[in-house]
Amino acid sequence: MHIVGKIYIIFLLMKLADKILEVEQDYKQFKLVTLGNYLPFKKIGNLVYVSGQLPIKDEKIITGKVPSETDIKEASYGSRICMLNTLSILDQLNPSCELSDFNCIHVAGYVNADHSFSDHPLVINGASDVVCDIMGEKGKHSRIAVGASSLPKNASVEVASIFEILKK
Repeated sequence: MHIVGKIYIIFLLMKLADKILEVEQDYKQFKLVTLGNYLPFKKIGNLVYVSGQLPIKDEKIITGKVPSETDIKEASYGSRICMLNTLSILDQLNPSCELSDFNCIHVAGYVNADHSFSDHPLVINGASDVVCDIMGEKGKHSRIAVGASSLPKNASVEVASIFEILKK
């Protein structure tokens, strides 16, 4: 039990960027961009509201309606990328923060879905799973997963979230 406790302490002292790379080895830091007149995040007190993130990796967007144009597995991977981009924004906001300095409060996932599609939670599990993989217990959150008739740039998924930063 002593070893488990020591490993947990090392985990909590780890930097967010390092943990992202441990979970997703080929991940490159996300560039803060918006598609309109809004902020990529808004910090109020110790809460950070992160605007909807699209599944952008290597400047390419995972696109298409689920499941007719993009299968559930690819869309779930897309939601994972959305969350990795969100965590990259948090890291850029305060690179000195350790994993123990963050709490994931809420995740809102939107799926570009065919009319008859009803497995939205399976798609958004990609985002939920990766935030829990990276942040452990502090990654557990409340969530909504809904279908949309379309999303910006025909993205297959979009994820918005709220985080708490415990360190000032």
